[in-house]
Amino acid sequence: MKAAAGREPLPLYTRFLTGWGATTFGTGLMLPLTVAYLREALGLPTSGVSLYFALFAVAGLAVNPLAGRIGRIHGPGLPAIGATVLQAAGAAWLALADSMATTVPAACLSGAGTGAYYAVQTPLLTKVFGTSHLSRVLSGQHRVSALTVAVGALLGGQAVEHLGEGGYTLCVAANAASYLLYGVTLVGLRRAGGRPAGPGTHRADRGVPRADPGERSTALRDPVFRRLLLLQTALVVFGLAQVDAVVPAILRNAHLSVSAVSVVVACNTVGVIAFQGLALRVVDRIGYVAALTAAILVWVLAMAALTAAVLVPGTGVRLLLGALFGLVFAVGECLIAPSVQPLVTLAAPAARLESYAAATSLAHGLGAFVAPLVLLPVVDGGGVWSYLALQLGGYALALYALLSFRGRSVRRLAAPVLSKEAPWETRP
Repeated sequence: MKAAAGREPLPLYTRFLTGWGATTFGTGLMLPLTVAYLREALGLPTSGVSLYFALFAVAGLAVNPLAGRIGRIHGPGLPAIGATVLQAAGAAWLALADSMATTVPAACLSGAGTGAYYAVQTPLLTKVFGTSHLSRVLSGQHRVSALTVAVGALLGGQAVEHLGEGGYTLCVAANAASYLLYGVTLVGLRRAGGRPAGPGTHRADRGVPRADPGERSTALRDPVFRRLLLLQTALVVFGLAQVDAVVPAILRNAHLSVSAVSVVVACNTVGVIAFQGLALRVVDRIGYVAALTAAILVWVLAMAALTAAVLVPGTGVRLLLGALFGLVFAVGECLIAPSVQPLVTLAAPAARLESYAAATSLAHGLGAFVAPLVLLPVVDGGGVWSYLALQLGGYALALYALLSFRGRSVRRLAAPVLSKEAPWETRP
């Protein structure tokens, strides 16, 4: 498929990105504030803060399969809209919380909504925009997220600095409202796109026969798809989940100030905004698998910069190397964003897209939950060399999973379970 096809006008594209930008702006408001709000405004102990995030993650993992099943039966639009209602309810509950006990329902509602949404996001986008445009939509979504989260984070910090405890309440309430705004956007997309297509189908799959349910295996029993799940888990644990938690801890251990760490994070955000358009063109040209291979190799280079930032003397030099890490790491993120989910749509049987997408969401959630639990103790106990060794092992695992998936997928190309869109070896 020619890359130019991905540049065709998409009537609903701007509407979707506007709604998405609203909810990610709300997320950005709370990004630097959640822990401080729980500790300082609500007075929770460290164990209470950990419980909040644990309940958030567990609720998302628990609801994920149910949301995938609902999406398979009724179409992804309905559970996606319901997910925004759950997220808004959780944020509103948190705004009204006054003790540790009252944060428990807030964490469960917010986590359940997040898990439900990401279980059906890929089927939703393929139904609205078609498989051939999925990379473009995901790329735009990633860029908008980087911009709105960064702006939201800056404004959230200013709100608390100028308004005190009232600033926390304002940001939490604004976050709840942002979920509802996105829910309204999804309602509009669902209506504009017509009634949901049959389970596992989307605009790009019109006329493609659905697999016989009796002959289908579930996503987790699919030996080819398990390689893709392993790849996604490795990319999350050893990459995507680290910028917000693990990397700041490493830089703080290197005696960089909080403001210097924020500069490194900001460089990563600026890199995503600057490189995402170019990265999408690269993916269009070389294909999904080659782009993911390049992303892993780029992350190896980024790890070299991060290691040097810890080991070399001089605060200024460390900050410069940390900023370089943020920019280089962003290149890998930009290559990954438009590549993994399109592979899911091509590897999934036509009638099981919702189940397969829910499985990838589950893998992402598990990876995000595991990453700080595994890597932070390594950073604190073993130092930078232990961390680097673990990271390189993780990237080797990701590369093995990717190449194994590629080798096994070649033998499946003639099977009816793959979409009749272009196979993954061709241009997306």
